[in-house]
Amino acid sequence: MNLRTVAVTATALAACCLGCGGGASAPAGREPVFPVSGKITYKGKPVDGADVTFFCKDKDKSAFGRTDKDGSFRLTTYSSNDGAIAGKHVVVVSKFDVPPPTKEYDINDINYQPPGLGQSTSPPSKKLLPAKYADAKTSDLIAVVSGDGGPNDMTLELKD
Repeated sequence: MNLRTVAVTATALAACCLGCGGGASAPAGREPVFPVSGKITYKGKPVDGADVTFFCKDKDKSAFGRTDKDGSFRLTTYSSNDGAIAGKHVVVVSKFDVPPPTKEYDINDINYQPPGLGQSTSPPSKKLLPAKYADAKTSDLIAVVSGDGGPNDMTLELKD
């Protein structure tokens, strides 16, 4: 092989690996995603530690995030904080108080009996937000994710 053949082959290989630049291009088989951030409040205060899920029924795809102490979140679909697909989404927000087990169990003890199927050794968790927001069928929160390069930053207020 001569030097020119090596240079042309290397250039072609680099072009294939780099692909076309630009915006929200997605790997084959994946919908493009757009950055989404926001804030969740309840009774006028930020909600810390809530799970936030955007469901896009038209495309059967969802994106997930968790709020921080300021109630802020960023969504993830394929990789950390990459965003959500464009379109109309039903928003589900939930937060639970999960109490510690009422009794410590030593699974190495010869007398240990595991709980039966569907049973738990922990007391039930308590919902800390209105129940309607924890289910896509009852949540009245709707968000529209823009795919035109505009900001997708939203504040969602939960109400009783």
